[in-house]
Amino acid sequence: MLKQIYTLSLTVLVALIFAGSIIAQSSSISNVKEVYTGTHTKVQTPAGQNIPIPYDGTLALLFDNGPLVTNPAGGSGGADLSALQSAIGLGTYGFGAQISAGNSVADDFTINGASWNIEELQFFTYQTGSSTTSTINDARIRIWNGAPNAGGTIVFGDLTTNRLSSTSWTNIYRALDTSPSASDRPIMRVVVQFSPALTLGPGTYWVEVSLGGTLASGPWAPAVSIVGQTTTGDALQLTSTGWAAAVDGTYPQGIPFIVLGNSGPPCPVQTPENPTPANNAVDVPITGVNLSWSNGGPGTVPPNQVEVFFGPAGNMVSVYSGAPVTQWSPGTLNYFTNYQWKVVNKIDTCNISSSTWAFRTIQDPNLVEHCEPFADLSNWTIVGPLGLTNWTASATANAGGTAPELRMGWSPSFTGVSLIRSNAIPLVNNTASTFSFNFFLDYFAAPSGTVTVGITYDGGTTEEVLYQVVDPPANVGPALIEGSFTTPATGSENAQLQITYNGYTFNIDYIYWDNLCVKQVIPVELTSFIAKSDNNTVTLNWTTATELNNSGFQIERSNGGEYQSVGFVAGHGTSTSTNNYVYLDQNVEAGTYTYRLKQIDLDGSFEYSNAVEVEVLGLREYTLGQNYPNPFNPSTTINFSLAVDSKVSLKVFNVLGQEVASLLNGQMSAGSQKVSFDASSLNSGVYFYRLEADGIDGQKFSSTKKMILTK
Repeated sequence: MLKQIYTLSLTVLVALIFAGSIIAQSSSISNVKEVYTGTHTKVQTPAGQNIPIPYDGTLALLFDNGPLVTNPAGGSGGADLSALQSAIGLGTYGFGAQISAGNSVADDFTINGASWNIEELQFFTYQTGSSTTSTINDARIRIWNGAPNAGGTIVFGDLTTNRLSSTSWTNIYRALDTSPSASDRPIMRVVVQFSPALTLGPGTYWVEVSLGGTLASGPWAPAVSIVGQTTTGDALQLTSTGWAAAVDGTYPQGIPFIVLGNSGPPCPVQTPENPTPANNAVDVPITGVNLSWSNGGPGTVPPNQVEVFFGPAGNMVSVYSGAPVTQWSPGTLNYFTNYQWKVVNKIDTCNISSSTWAFRTIQDPNLVEHCEPFADLSNWTIVGPLGLTNWTASATANAGGTAPELRMGWSPSFTGVSLIRSNAIPLVNNTASTFSFNFFLDYFAAPSGTVTVGITYDGGTTEEVLYQVVDPPANVGPALIEGSFTTPATGSENAQLQITYNGYTFNIDYIYWDNLCVKQVIPVELTSFIAKSDNNTVTLNWTTATELNNSGFQIERSNGGEYQSVGFVAGHGTSTSTNNYVYLDQNVEAGTYTYRLKQIDLDGSFEYSNAVEVEVLGLREYTLGQNYPNPFNPSTTINFSLAVDSKVSLKVFNVLGQEVASLLNGQMSAGSQKVSFDASSLNSGVYFYRLEADGIDGQKFSSTKKMILTK
């Protein structure tokens, strides 16, 4: 059914005609393009002259994707002008690159011959109505090794990390060629810097950028502007409908950007590769994870320094920087979390970074999830009182999920309230909970009405609002809506979700919902207890979901005999929220130990946790200890430690340097070691013992000490 308005008063008609005459002189704005909608008249415009995009600094210009200035000093106040050339049929001021709309733009560059060490990327954007003080506050980039819409994969970056280094006015205005003095679109420079430099080898790459700013309009990415030329490149634009060519009418456009840095021979250092866990692994445990990798690739020089970056997706930080390693432990992780990590191998003159690797941890085994995919409406009751036929399970996927989905249509139109309510959901009392759903409102006219997603525990008499949008002036979404709430102390087993529309349905087209989920972690007193050793320190981590009159935890340790108290950690009394605890047991000698927690209530009552076992390997470094006893007759013990698994040689020499005994010659595990030496067959005198070790990570160690045999 088509929406039709059959009559207009003369006043309204005149007003619309007048408004149309104004609109014809302005621009049409969606979140995809800012487009000139006026008449494309062939008029005499100032003669154009392209000049390179200006930049300051000492870095070499590696690539310039095309001019932006069409009229030097031809803009407002004598600034440079980037003219929208309506005289040749162009009509797009800029392409939407707004983070808020999920938009971005991308264009390509090619590296021939030597690798590029990229230290800076510069992009260009504007927000209509801004002053010459930049309003840009966010820049997110991805670099692909091929076209993003044709099989390319990401080799750097993401669309969650703000990489903006600086921003400033370029002294360029974007304006219509017939209105060159317009000053409402000052173009800003957006600078993204890399430290250390980003090294890319020969090939064709696509750089994608998504931008944020403080104004409502844009940010917009102006096209490459070449005087008298309609086609300026082959850029792509990502919108809610996917990747598509960035075109002005039917003319393909390029996006201006510049690449700064230096080029030269490829860095010879070995490349980190072969990650464990494998890239994009899922269901990784939250404990006992050891990130490891190997060094290979085209490089031939082993690194002399290594830096490891790790963190939740979009928030990696440096967690290790030092001597070469090929593994690192992140400790206890969070449930169902996407993590990213990378390794940078360094030598004195350059460095090579691995790809950014990712994995996702397992879901919390205590998580209970109630989800509605809207395959049908069998779990729902249409309460109304209006719109009883407007609700359907639709074979569409407009909200951002997968078909089917819940849809409320505008027809038959009504003015008032329509509500749909779920069956009861057995939630747990007094428990922190989360909700999420996919949502899209297809706007038609104002006022568009109020949409509410809420929860009730008394059949609808009262309601807690989880999400609400009131009279939105444009489309909303498609978007993933997420939030949290806490269930009441009683009655949570009667929980029902309800979705309400209140307004004039003629003013919306359709509203869509999908994958409506409520999640709770069912309370368990002690949810986890783990122990991990690092050198001579044991780290104990445990988590409680709830606590009742908890004075604290006494930490007890055993090495095979009776448990001994080694510390105490205060509790949180009574709590219904998750609490995480940590205790460091330091200076623990090498050996195997078990730990347990003695949870003590405020009244003195207590209970023990299950025990956990941990092996303490001692210092993870190469050492050679002095033999004991010394002097000795006829036997002594030599202690040493290995930083990593190593091939070990331990020999004894006389004062002439002659080998008199070989005590060890073979592969040994990392950690503390000892060997006994029986010198019954030797004469009294001074001897020397020498330890040589070749580690599996390339480290080498050699040490010699003196000992005295007296008979």
